Amino acid sequence: MEKQTENPDQTSDDESDLQNSSDDAENLDLEAEESEKHESKENLNKKVKDAYEKNEDFQEKYIRVRADLENLKRRQIKEREDAVTRTRSQIISDLLPALDAFQMGLAEVEKDDSTKNIFIGISMAYKQMETILGEYGLEIIKPDGEIFDPKFHEALSYQKHEDIAEGVILQTVRFGYKIREKLLRPASVVISQGKEKEDN
Repeated sequence: MEKQTENPDQTSDDESDLQNSSDDAENLDLEAEESEKHESKENLNKKVKDAYEKNEDFQEKYIRVRADLENLKRRQIKEREDAVTRTRSQIISDLLPALDAFQMGLAEVEKDDSTKNIFIGISMAYKQMETILGEYGLEIIKPDGEIFDPKFHEALSYQKHEDIAEGVILQTVRFGYKIREKLLRPASVVISQGKEKEDN
């Protein structure tokens, strides 16, 4: 039997090939690992980006919903206040003829000394009514001595006057009333025409 002799060069080549293929395998493994890490990092970045976008979307929706709720609250408060003001205006408007009757009654009983006690009683009741209605926002328009304002006054007649300038209110025939800035009834007034002008 013939013994086979090993070639040292061949052995060295085989080892070198093995080493190279082992290095190649390690390189491939490293590349695969790097690729996986890169993909994993990209996926993670994408998930983070998506999460941020969803978060921004939720925040925008939250802000919008909160603003809508605030607007709704404000609208409801305004509607409630308007309803209260309308109801008060209606009730007080219905009471104005009673206030006028009180004022006429006071003017009549004041003329006679024998009705002094009646005058005091009616006057107290009228003042109490005025105070209560004032707490609900009623303001009485008594414009004697003021300049005529068509927004709050209604001219019944004009009178010549030596001492009072033209356009000034001489007398309030019937009081006017308003709630805050809402006019319920203008004051009926007599206005000065000023001095009588001489003919040239």
